[in-house]
Amino acid sequence: MTHLYHDLGIQSNVLVFAEYTKDGQILTKSKVLKALAVVINDQSALSIIGVSQPSEKKEGNHRLWEARLPALRIQDCVEFLEIQGNLNPSQVFENAHNLWFDTKDLTKPWWKVIIINGRYVVFIFHHSIGDGLSGYAFHRSFLAALNANEALPETVSGNTSENTFAIQQPPKMPTAPPFDHINNKVSWIYVIYGFLFWSIMRFFVNQKHFLFSDALFSKEYPTFNKPFPVEIKTRTKVELLRIDSEIMTRCLAECRKHNTSFTALLHTLIQITLAGDIYPNAKVGFSRLAVNLRPLLNVDPGRDVFTNAVSTYYRVQPLGRYRACAWGRASSSASSPTQEMSIDAPKVWDLAKTYKRDLNHATYKSGAVMQDFLICKIFEGDIEDVSFFGHGLYQNNSFLISNLGVFEPRENMLEGGWSIKDIGFSAGAIRATLSDFGMAFNVASVKEKDCMISAIFEEGVLKDEMVKEVLKAVLKRIKLLI
Repeated sequence: MTHLYHDLGIQSNVLVFAEYTKDGQILTKSKVLKALAVVINDQSALSIIGVSQPSEKKEGNHRLWEARLPALRIQDCVEFLEIQGNLNPSQVFENAHNLWFDTKDLTKPWWKVIIINGRYVVFIFHHSIGDGLSGYAFHRSFLAALNANEALPETVSGNTSENTFAIQQPPKMPTAPPFDHINNKVSWIYVIYGFLFWSIMRFFVNQKHFLFSDALFSKEYPTFNKPFPVEIKTRTKVELLRIDSEIMTRCLAECRKHNTSFTALLHTLIQITLAGDIYPNAKVGFSRLAVNLRPLLNVDPGRDVFTNAVSTYYRVQPLGRYRACAWGRASSSASSPTQEMSIDAPKVWDLAKTYKRDLNHATYKSGAVMQDFLICKIFEGDIEDVSFFGHGLYQNNSFLISNLGVFEPRENMLEGGWSIKDIGFSAGAIRATLSDFGMAFNVASVKEKDCMISAIFEEGVLKDEMVKEVLKAVLKRIKLLI
């Protein structure tokens, strides 16, 4: 499905952005290429591309097969940029998302690294080769390679020639797909129940009672034979919220005190803000949470590999109880005066605790999260047979949270070497007409450093100022709680 999303112009790519530091030094071209040569052979997924071949089942159809490149040209893998003035990460993210890989060129990889001002490393990759946590795996590998190479001469050596990275035969087999490590089977009762539930919900509840009821978007669908042309491929907009380390430390302590998580609290505060500040007449809120399945597989691949092992936790919740938690808005103006913001802290923490409890039940007891992942197998097969029918049932009018958690380097690295002081995560917006005209909140942080939240949405579907207002209100409510 991810390859179709990209090739039809529905969703572009994923990126993980990191700021590297070491005693005022910068990442020179030699250091970068030398480390990248190590990473390419450390992460076999970086040589993966997809090749469309005739179907073995139906004449005239096609199926995507995995292939591997024997070598990578340096100019296709890495780019060095110098940007004057203060770096604007949201603009960097948008620019990256609005560039698309040429998947028809079977000589080019499905990823790229951009080095900005010798400090910032932006790893951009096709969703088919990995999920957000795979971006963390890249930076762990790159950081370890930088520090391991510090004792070597400042020259490019080993696995690179003047123009290419040679890919060595991997010393171990590539990571197997997550489906190979799951005993569960798709429950058709679960599939049918979900389809009926959402169909009834959409049919009987008026659109105006949902979140994001004011979204504007075209209802044009792409097809395998008629993908979106370049000029109308999905364009991603990004707004950023930075929560400084001191606030995050206090917030995490309060979360532990109230037996919940930062993700559950963030979900609660977004619901409160949307219900109270933005859509005061909405009755029902839909939300989605990306859940890491690695610990649930029969064989945990670990955190240092590329894979797509993420499911979704869906919630449908009445918004009245969220709206009742807070009064006032994050800001006011002469044209729209509002009362000073306040919050009912006990109710907020109770809602966050309940969300965490329900999430744990869906993940570890009921199996709902695993079933939502296994449903993806339904879409396997010939490219022409994939249908987007029904996607909007589950996802329209919802927001998504995807929290990568805290970035941690590999163990046993020498002290005093390169380190990562800041990190951000972002996945390109999905075409609103297909599934996603809410916002996606992508979260990443470094231990004891700032937390960066990227609010992602399709250009023109939501108002930029509304998205900014949501982020400001969430931060202000966090401060009220701690």
